[in-house]
Amino acid sequence: MPNCRLLRDAAWLRLIPAVLLALLLTFAARAATSNGNDFALALIEAKTSAAKKAVLDDAKDRPHFFRYLQIMEMDEVKLGSTTGVRIIAFEPASYLDVKFTITMPNSLALLREDPVTEKGHAIAVTGKVLGLDPQSGAILLDQTIVRHKDRLSPKIGKELLSEVRPGATFYSYTEGPRPIHLEARDRDLLQRRDEIMAKGGPKAWFEFLETEIAKRKAARAAEAAKRATKP
Repeated sequence: MPNCRLLRDAAWLRLIPAVLLALLLTFAARAATSNGNDFALALIEAKTSAAKKAVLDDAKDRPHFFRYLQIMEMDEVKLGSTTGVRIIAFEPASYLDVKFTITMPNSLALLREDPVTEKGHAIAVTGKVLGLDPQSGAILLDQTIVRHKDRLSPKIGKELLSEVRPGATFYSYTEGPRPIHLEARDRDLLQRRDEIMAKGGPKAWFEFLETEIAKRKAARAAEAAKRATKP
């Protein structure tokens, strides 16, 4: 009569490959590169803090592929013995900024290829999501790789995506009593658009933009006057 223990052991041995395969598939799915533009859009569309946290927690420490990132700020940096390029880019689906530093030689070489990548240009990158910048709300990426030079996304409304000077017109709203022109440095206001339009419609959006832009212009004028009086 067959030994029962041997039969049980043999049964477990037959299960091991299936268990290992299931584990490998689980880890592979977790490590798979996700769509960064979809993640950014889901983040900005989250209606509550809990929903936003759930979206962010799911994305953290996983690689995401972002397309159509328009470079708004670009500076060379020294990180110990390594030279890199620190970039703040605009993600058009969500109106969020994405911050990352490029240090990989192949990625740096790609940025320097003719035509040399500069402010206003678009790139596609893959990077691991670290979280959000506590001050600006920008998406923070780590281990970022430039995949290719990209095109800008289709224009949204009256956005002038090619103009990236801080005082340049970045977005225009013309459906109110007066045209509203948003500067590139104030593009973070666009993150409130869907929320305000849903609550109060075009009138509320116009009033929000006009009020906030006036506040920021006054603050900048005061700061400029303060600097001018310094010896």
